[in-house]
Amino acid sequence: MNGRGRNRSSSGFKGRGGGPLAAGPGGQCVCPSCGHRQEHRAGQPCNSLQCPKCGAGMIRE
Repeated sequence: MNGRGRNRSSSGFKGRGGGPLAAGPGGQCVCPSCGHRQEHRAGQPCNSLQCPKCGAGMIRE
């Protein structure tokens, strides 16, 4: 077997980069430059936010 088809649901692979529900509704958005944290809001990707302290792009924790 070549590994294709394992861990696969009917809608495809899930996990990081797997769609809007891949990381779940909770969590934190974190600034990689200064470390500022804020709550993640469902429907608003962290990477679309700018850090209010230093202006860097935020990432999902």
